[in-house]
Amino acid sequence: MTDKPLVMVVDDDVAVATSITNVINDTQKYEVITAHSAKEALGHLAKNKIMLGFQGNKIKLIILDIKMPEMDGLQLLEKIRKDYSKDIGIAMLTAYEDTDKWERATSGFVVNYIRKPLDRKELIETLDKFFSGKEGEMTLDVFDRHIQKREEFKEQKEN
Repeated sequence: MTDKPLVMVVDDDVAVATSITNVINDTQKYEVITAHSAKEALGHLAKNKIMLGFQGNKIKLIILDIKMPEMDGLQLLEKIRKDYSKDIGIAMLTAYEDTDKWERATSGFVVNYIRKPLDRKELIETLDKFFSGKEGEMTLDVFDRHIQKREEFKEQKEN
């Protein structure tokens, strides 16, 4: 393991997870591990816990798919926020948008809500911005986008 920040990609679709992993590896700025289920992701989190001096994790950012079998990404987000360090950044990845998903994601203080199909540039910008110390700014931006989306969903229901 190098001194590069550690990112975990969690997606049950192996092709999508591999594609995201390759984009991250191509930057040569980050180490990346991949999980294809919530259970596997929890295993990686447990294995990368830092016990010396303070509670933390070597995994600093998670790219997390929402739609997965057994435990979905939103349930995993809630479990991570409850059981692990609050300083792990999480960017949700989804092909689906609705009010409930936005509500649950933003209540978990996510740093981005990335739509599928994946935009390579958006993924890299998310990584670079997060690791330049702008996590708080990113979380507020997602919350602002959530408020706008809430209005869009409301208008769609009314029409």
